[in-house]
Amino acid sequence: MKKINFKLIAVLLVTAGIFASCGVNRMVRNYDEGIRYTPETNPLENHGGQVAANVDGRVEEGFFLRNAVMEITPVLKHATGEIELETVTLRGSRTTTAGTMISRDQASNVSFQNVLDYEPDMLASELYMRAIVYREGRADRATELPERKVADGVIITSQRVKKDHQPAIAPHEYEEEVIISKTANIYFAYMRTNLNWRLDLNRRDEAREAIAAIEEFIQRGWELKGVDVNAWASPEGEIAFNMELSEDRAATGERYVKNLFDDKDVELPELNVAAKGEDFDGFMTKLEASDLPDKQAIANVVNSQLAPAERERRIKDMTLIYEEIEKILEPLRRAEITVHAYEPKFTHEELSELALEDPAQLDEKELLFAATLTDEADTKLTIYRTAMQQFPNSYKGFNNAAAILLEMGDVDEAANLLEQANQLAPGNGYVQNNLGVVAAWEYDDENAVSMFEAARAQGVNVDYNMGVMHIRAGNYDTAISNFANYSCKYNVALAQLMAGNESAAVNTLNCAPECGHVAYLKAVIGARNNDATALYTNLRRALELNPAMVEIAREDREFIEYFGESEFQEIVL
Repeated sequence: MKKINFKLIAVLLVTAGIFASCGVNRMVRNYDEGIRYTPETNPLENHGGQVAANVDGRVEEGFFLRNAVMEITPVLKHATGEIELETVTLRGSRTTTAGTMISRDQASNVSFQNVLDYEPDMLASELYMRAIVYREGRADRATELPERKVADGVIITSQRVKKDHQPAIAPHEYEEEVIISKTANIYFAYMRTNLNWRLDLNRRDEAREAIAAIEEFIQRGWELKGVDVNAWASPEGEIAFNMELSEDRAATGERYVKNLFDDKDVELPELNVAAKGEDFDGFMTKLEASDLPDKQAIANVVNSQLAPAERERRIKDMTLIYEEIEKILEPLRRAEITVHAYEPKFTHEELSELALEDPAQLDEKELLFAATLTDEADTKLTIYRTAMQQFPNSYKGFNNAAAILLEMGDVDEAANLLEQANQLAPGNGYVQNNLGVVAAWEYDDENAVSMFEAARAQGVNVDYNMGVMHIRAGNYDTAISNFANYSCKYNVALAQLMAGNESAAVNTLNCAPECGHVAYLKAVIGARNNDATALYTNLRRALELNPAMVEIAREDREFIEYFGESEFQEIVL
């Protein structure tokens, strides 16, 4: 039996350990050059409330030992703690450990993909890559590699949406010009054109009352727009004769109207006289409405005649068979007189004055319309509050007052009024839109979108509001589609910038009304283009217009390359 040389074995084991250790140590020494990390964005970016902490790694040829294992963990560090992301395990070609195999003989790529829900602490965070390396089976002897910072902070420009959602004002439905019309008929005997008040149809109460109403209407003193006289014949005669008959009846109606105005000592307005010929449509309508048992058969016979002359002969023949047909034809022989007048209205000045000093004289439509005659938010609010008091069962005053309060920034009272409006008109589109604005301003985006969609289903234009919500959700192209009919607005520019169309964003900002948001976004674009002059000029202006933005600027990673510059520090102090 051979002797086992334990000393030799011990020496071999120690030697192997030394060589293995030397290999791992070599990886430690060469770590900076052996693996390079490139973040997808630096700083990281918040889109739709989420931060993609994506990093591409490249392992250089000859760096990774065949029996080595490396565990790499991205770590997001912030002021109050840190967040460890998913660990990626790399292994050499002679290992069996689960993970991504890395060849020693060629360069390899590795990807770190992580998405986090954004939290305010992440604004000033830093993304590090934390790693350990060891020989397979020796995890207990792992060596910690130096942490490598790969990204600095989180940019939240996409979430700096301006709260300019559009509240919806319920329509006042007031008509500035209303034409009131009164109509009466003068009836004629068969084949006659003379005015005969003794004719049975003219003596009926309904006809006499209509004529009396015309006379009273003319004497009201309203501004008259015009008078129409239209005359017809019944359709059982010859076409040419019926046209001449209607012309003579129209002339009779015209003489009556002129005498009527002479008697009332009222100036005759524009008089429109027309002869309509035979009233076949009127005959068919009255036939359909009659109680004749054979009316459908009669209608079929008449309608089957393509030639007008034959049709007229058939109608005349029907009068011999059906006595009721003559009763249908009688009222078609007429001259119809219609007087049109303008309904008296308050002037704009009177409406504005009454809405504030004597609103009881106004109906709801007039009161709501009066609110549109001023640009003063306080005056509008006063009028809408009056509408709430005078018309407490209508949702409109409550909704419109809430809309003005939203424009003034008073979300709490607006929400209270909208709840009352919603009780008066459950699910009303204008109220739903405004409840959506409240939800959006309270960052309850899911409910906001639901309410905007409900409003849209009822015909309320919510395109702009939905566009703003799509920015917050990170759907920039969809937001731009929603903004198709809007220009020169900050949020439109923000969507364009986030979608990668910087030139369009600049054009939009240049025509947008000046405000802190507009100047600040111009400063961001200046920083992205390494244009210090544009950055400093616009940032100064932004802080002049909105001093509260200084707190944002101090931490904004859009400006991280300028944090150490004296001019930047002077601006944000």
